[in-house]
Amino acid sequence: MIQSESIVSAYAPPFRIVAKYFIAAIVSFVLLNFLLLFNYSEIVGHHFNPKILSINHVATLGWITMIIFGAMFQLVPVVLETKLFSEKLAEIQFWIYLPSVIGLVYCFWVFDTGINMTLSAVLLNLAMFIFSYNIIITMKSVKKWNVTAWYLAAAIFYLIVTAIAGPLLAINLWTPYVKIDHLQYLNLHAHIAFIGWVSMVIMGVSFKLIPMFTLSHGFPLTNAKLAFWILNVGLLGISTIMHYKDTTFLYYIFTGLIVLGIIFFLLQIRIIFKNRIRKKYDIGIKFSVVAYLMLGLTTILGTFIAFVEYQNIINLTLIYGYMIIFGYISMLIVGQMYKIVPFLVWYHKYSSKVGLEPVPMLKDMFNEKFAQIEFYLMITAVFGSLYSLAFGSETGILISFSIMFISSEIFLFNMITIFRK
Repeated sequence: MIQSESIVSAYAPPFRIVAKYFIAAIVSFVLLNFLLLFNYSEIVGHHFNPKILSINHVATLGWITMIIFGAMFQLVPVVLETKLFSEKLAEIQFWIYLPSVIGLVYCFWVFDTGINMTLSAVLLNLAMFIFSYNIIITMKSVKKWNVTAWYLAAAIFYLIVTAIAGPLLAINLWTPYVKIDHLQYLNLHAHIAFIGWVSMVIMGVSFKLIPMFTLSHGFPLTNAKLAFWILNVGLLGISTIMHYKDTTFLYYIFTGLIVLGIIFFLLQIRIIFKNRIRKKYDIGIKFSVVAYLMLGLTTILGTFIAFVEYQNIINLTLIYGYMIIFGYISMLIVGQMYKIVPFLVWYHKYSSKVGLEPVPMLKDMFNEKFAQIEFYLMITAVFGSLYSLAFGSETGILISFSIMFISSEIFLFNMITIFRK
């Protein structure tokens, strides 16, 4: 049990707060895969499509961001050794955020670009601002900042930027007012969300969790620090120039910096794994290793899209988005959930009973054989989907989405098993 004890402490909030976000996210993940499977024939062509936009927001808001909210409420107080500013705000945020996500997803599905979409986006904004305020005030009391804190602080900044952009884009669909192409702003919005918000959290938390779970120590963090500064220069640069026309040269410069920052991050992860004491990969780390490899492949594809004319290549942006959401982020989230959730449930249920009565081991908290099957199903589904999208195989898409849906059902089963413990 020692390996995971640093993800809990007296600073952590009540588990019911974190669990609420995790449960909503897990349900969203299953729903996401059901919607993809149910609408497999429509996942083709340009990404600006009502069904694709709706499903994308189930992924980004219901699955990914919901998980991040729960994880940050648990990890920020523990990692930074300070109490969460307000547990009540975390509760209030959830009940504003959940219905606003449902509202926004529905509006995209029926392509209601009027007042309902704008209202949902504004409420979503409010929930994100409540979260940001809660974390910012929490971080103000931190006495000693580490590299993880840097990344998490930057992530909050980009969340605020993303949150502000959301309602503005919704209003522009309702009553167009921006002079530059809406799709250009949508592209910026997506990349600030994925690289600035989501990946900054992933990177910062990785420097804490991966060494802890692999028993890795004694390594320098030079690449992590370089990645932080290079990524932020690139992101801030891109965010500035994409408001203007004819900035191609600067676009290439700042895009190149973002790519370089990701490379330095992956180099740091490689160093952490090389210094590990625990050589054997458990199921959670297996998912994580594949996710980091997929981040590398996604970065290569993203670089190609940024620098090469590709309009005649069918489904390329869909392939890129699928790699980000499923190959990189979802694979990593699932892996870390197999590490974090069993311990949190075990700690709150059984830690006080150790030595007094028999208690389960962490490996007994879920069905590891099922998790292994899920691992291979997810890999098969990811590469099958990418191949099928690339070659326009509707049958291949149906089979691949079916496999991913089955893997999400296994994940749901194991998470229910853990929570029922």
